[in-house]
Amino acid sequence: MVPKNVLLTLVLPLGVAAYLLGLATLAPEDLPHSTLRFLAGLAAVGILLSALLTVRALRARDRQIVEAAALLGKVRTGDVHHFLPVPRDDPFGDLAERINEIVGELRTRHVADETDRVLDGAMLQETPNGLLITDAAGRVRRFNPALTRLLPVAVDPIGKAPIEGFPVHELQEVIDETRRTRQPSERVATVGRKEVLVRGIPLADGAGCMGVVLDITSIRAAERARRDFVANVSHELRTPVTALVGYAESLLDDRAEFPPWAQPMLEAMNRNARRLAALIEDVLQLSKIEARQGDLPLAAESLRPVVREVLARFADRARQKDIALTLVDGPDVEARISGEAFEHALGNLVDNALKYTNAGGRIDVSVVVRATGVYVAVKDDGIGVDALHHERIFERFYRVDAGRSRDVGGTGLGLALVKHLCLAMQAEVALESALGAGTTFTLRLPR
Repeated sequence: MVPKNVLLTLVLPLGVAAYLLGLATLAPEDLPHSTLRFLAGLAAVGILLSALLTVRALRARDRQIVEAAALLGKVRTGDVHHFLPVPRDDPFGDLAERINEIVGELRTRHVADETDRVLDGAMLQETPNGLLITDAAGRVRRFNPALTRLLPVAVDPIGKAPIEGFPVHELQEVIDETRRTRQPSERVATVGRKEVLVRGIPLADGAGCMGVVLDITSIRAAERARRDFVANVSHELRTPVTALVGYAESLLDDRAEFPPWAQPMLEAMNRNARRLAALIEDVLQLSKIEARQGDLPLAAESLRPVVREVLARFADRARQKDIALTLVDGPDVEARISGEAFEHALGNLVDNALKYTNAGGRIDVSVVVRATGVYVAVKDDGIGVDALHHERIFERFYRVDAGRSRDVGGTGLGLALVKHLCLAMQAEVALESALGAGTTFTLRLPR
């Protein structure tokens, strides 16, 4: 839009000029010569004044445009601390005011972003956890001071592989595995007198990774103290409980010598003594697994002979309950396992299936090879497990139905043992089940 003063300076002299042109069309005798000269001079002065005012207005507008361009240039570089003057009675004033509003909003955002950056920087600097960022090629891009306190530093790590800057093999392993699989991975490493958990996490950019190192020395010490306490108490309890079981069995062998009202007491004593003995054995077994979790020997073994041996151990019990216990046909395959640990884990799963499958039911055990590993599944058509319990079913002493677990002789540690045995073999256990629709436990073993 053209400013009002420019319009006025243009319209007035042009009006006078138009008036003179109208006079010029009249006969000379109709207008005095002096009047005509005066009006012509007046028109010339008006036109000159109009030109001067127009030039001044255009220069002022140019200056405003230059100031706006300069301000936008500063905003582009991040300088949001300047504003444009807002002229009154000028269309440019509306534009300047709008630009100032935008600059004000950008300034508010800039202050907020700067505050967030300061806080993020403080978190990275002060966190006790070591952090490491790598690029798509696996080279170190950035790390925080805590990492140098947790791990030894050989050379300047920037631009190098993690193993070159921080000579800890577990760190390089988790970074390589995370880069390859784009999935989180973790290892436990011993660095001097410290024990650290090294975790690899894929970044959202789809290329880089982040390594996280946590000091778990005190946690591991507490775990060892708890394991030692549980193992010592269980060992101390094993002897008297074994004696109780023996005496209860001896008394039951001579039950005819006792009055009828005493026989239910003897049976209850024997049943509970046996349950307590089984519980102590499970606790001791769990302590042993936890103690050896990091160094359990693994080797390539054929699975189907081990599976057949486990099923043969439970065959009589399955026949007594009228349950069909079968091994699904398939080729023999090898997996990297500990034979004893795998047999124990599979036995617990079959035992669990027998406990919660009704008479006339069916339990199928299958071995399948896939690209991601070897899968051993134990599938039953029993009572099933409600989805509400899936997350906690592998916890120690967690029972879906406490009353039924006691009736079938469960200790509440069977599935916890399976989970820890899988961790010790670098394997995984998964559950698929629905209430009233059966249950499938699947072991994924490394090939």
